[in-house]
Amino acid sequence: MVPAPLKDSKQAIIVASDILRPLAAPASVAFWGERFKTIYCETGRALIDRLRRRPFHCAIIQDHLEDCDCWRLAKIIRSGRFCASALPIVVLHRGAPSAGFEAIAKSLNAATASLSEPDAIPRNVQAAIDQRRRSSVLIIEDDPDAAETARRALDADYKVEIAVNGADGLSAWKEKRHDLVLLDLMLPALPGEEVLKEILAVNPKQPVIIVTAHASQSRHSNLMLLGANEFVEKPFDINVLRALCRSLFQEMALARADREIDEMREAARENAHRATAASISLRQGNASGAAMQLDAMLAGAPQDLTDDEWVEVLNDVQDK
Repeated sequence: MVPAPLKDSKQAIIVASDILRPLAAPASVAFWGERFKTIYCETGRALIDRLRRRPFHCAIIQDHLEDCDCWRLAKIIRSGRFCASALPIVVLHRGAPSAGFEAIAKSLNAATASLSEPDAIPRNVQAAIDQRRRSSVLIIEDDPDAAETARRALDADYKVEIAVNGADGLSAWKEKRHDLVLLDLMLPALPGEEVLKEILAVNPKQPVIIVTAHASQSRHSNLMLLGANEFVEKPFDINVLRALCRSLFQEMALARADREIDEMREAARENAHRATAASISLRQGNASGAAMQLDAMLAGAPQDLTDDEWVEVLNDVQDK
């Protein structure tokens, strides 16, 4: 069961790290400041046990713990089984993080902080809490019981808005561009299929889950061809609906990570070309030309990923 929301004025944070605790312990209030209430644990299992019992504002996870790694813990948190899936996460690393490390963190919507700079960690934690953004879900459903069931299922993890007919739903989406749309087909004012067409005409990549009572396989196929992502049947199974939404948001995060890694690779290729050009310039005695290329490299992008790092990123993100 997910704990109830926090009402304490202090921000409760849970820390799973056997390295950070001794760094902070000699002057805990001076280290964390007055705004945090801190609980430490040294294993992933202890962290999950704590999260099951009470809510927190942020979880801080060391890259490697005695019983599991940070990514497994982050995925457990994002599953929503034991706490709000949108809980801010800060992953602690030693030394400079690799491009693969940063890509996985982004795909799990986790911030990162360095154990080499412990004094900066409280600021990183506060920034993660301040920047928390719950994804938005628009439920377009004219049945008040079904709409309320869906709202209760999703309200802990997402910003939920309900529209009771197709016209109002389309208007709400055009105004706010929600991250996900849960769309009933049988709607007054404007049928669900028309709403879907209108939305996808504006944003062909908009994630949409279609709500059906008894639609035929052929209609499902037609709606998928139009651009719907998934289907969910009424009456809602709350666990199925939550899992479906989590899955779609994880797919979106993975797609973002894919794009970012492609950009990293392209920047690395450009730097390789610049390095070659600088080398040729030096051999030809053109120091200013070489300096120009090297200056461009210094202002450039992260290191390219090796094939092994790329496979590791994909496996870790997809291994739910």
